Amino acid sequence: MIKILFILVAIFTIGGADNINIDAIIAKAEKSHKHVLVFLHRPGCSYCDTMIEFTLPDEKIVQKIKKNFVFVDIDIADMGEVVFDDFKGTRQEFAKEVGYNFYPSTVFIDKDKDIVYGVAGYKDEDEFLNILHYIQSHSYEEMDIEDFK
Repeated sequence: MIKILFILVAIFTIGGADNINIDAIIAKAEKSHKHVLVFLHRPGCSYCDTMIEFTLPDEKIVQKIKKNFVFVDIDIADMGEVVFDDFKGTRQEFAKEVGYNFYPSTVFIDKDKDIVYGVAGYKDEDEFLNILHYIQSHSYEEMDIEDFK
């Protein structure tokens, strides 16, 4: 568990029990030309735990996230509010608001506060790395991920 925490902190995690202002995070991400990556998960979810233990700590994924994304870790059971666009509420309400209340889910947000891509469910290292490249390269503007390889 300590290894997981260290890895997540190393890739610039914003989360925990504090309030999360995604609008402010987007403004900060825009200055460095990055997308915001929101990882939604919940306690007791074996798929969430597997992704946290194996997918996110993968060295290629860590490097890709550090270079191209601002990572926001949202455990929906934690306390604190989330602010995003016209929404202000609990973490669980936020997940419902953005339409990703199946866990784990990963949501990518651009500088215009648009959700440019979201995916629910466990993703292994190769699948997740492909998704990161798809977003980082802005390929979502031209094609569906099924056409991207």
